[in-house]
Amino acid sequence: MNIRENLRQAFAIQKEDEKLNAEEKELIDKLANEIAKRRLDTVAITFLESVKYLNFISSQTMIFFKPIVDAIFPTQIYDKIQQILEKRGSIEYLIQAIERQV
Repeated sequence: MNIRENLRQAFAIQKEDEKLNAEEKELIDKLANEIAKRRLDTVAITFLESVKYLNFISSQTMIFFKPIVDAIFPTQIYDKIQQILEKRGSIEYLIQAIERQV
């Protein structure tokens, strides 16, 4: 690799493996549908816009609380949500999915 390729990768905003796959998009769309069904779209969008840059921190917080949550909730969905939040564009995709439902 030459210096130009190294710098391009070092300052890349989103890596290829960070993009949402079809299963993750389907889970987000289901969540958006439930939010719209309960007519919480305005509140949800306002909240998500205010915290969308903290998605990675919230995913790491979910890892911290995982032992407690394991005792109460099924962990498969919890793990999927945590992995989705690690990806940079996940909150923005959720906002757009909610807007499509309205």
